[in-house]
Amino acid sequence: MLLSVIQAAEKLNVSEITIRRLIKRRLIPHRKIGDRYLFSQEDIGSYLETVKVPAIPHKRGTSHE
Repeated sequence: MLLSVIQAAEKLNVSEITIRRLIKRRLIPHRKIGDRYLFSQEDIGSYLETVKVPAIPHKRGTSHE
């Protein structure tokens, strides 16, 4: 199933304007059919992986007492 811009925005909990900015900057994978931009679940997942910030592992034995 493909998602519209509005549906993708809802899925990512961002505004439609944000999605359109990501499209314009080519930061989110998408398909363009006519005047419509469409997104698959895989497109959304790929985008989320690109913006993922890794956690810094906690080092044991480094007490600041």
